[in-house]
Amino acid sequence: MKDEDKLKIEKKHAGGIYLSDLAQQYFPNSTSRSAVNQLHRWFLLNPQLTRRLQELYYRPRQRALTPLQYEAVIEFLGEPGC
Repeated sequence: MKDEDKLKIEKKHAGGIYLSDLAQQYFPNSTSRSAVNQLHRWFLLNPQLTRRLQELYYRPRQRALTPLQYEAVIEFLGEPGC
């Protein structure tokens, strides 16, 4: 992801980022619902990420990620599109 795109996302979602928006970045050819389901699968397949998200009070039915949760996802899964 380009620095410009990342900056736009951070400005747009200064208080957090919708899970569907993030999922669409990881899975641009999928529907929003399918992308979110796949992202949830990735969370479950990565025990370290799951543990970290639990420490940050992530709940599976959450629609948006806090900035810290978003950073944890990027840390463990990498930038979308890379």
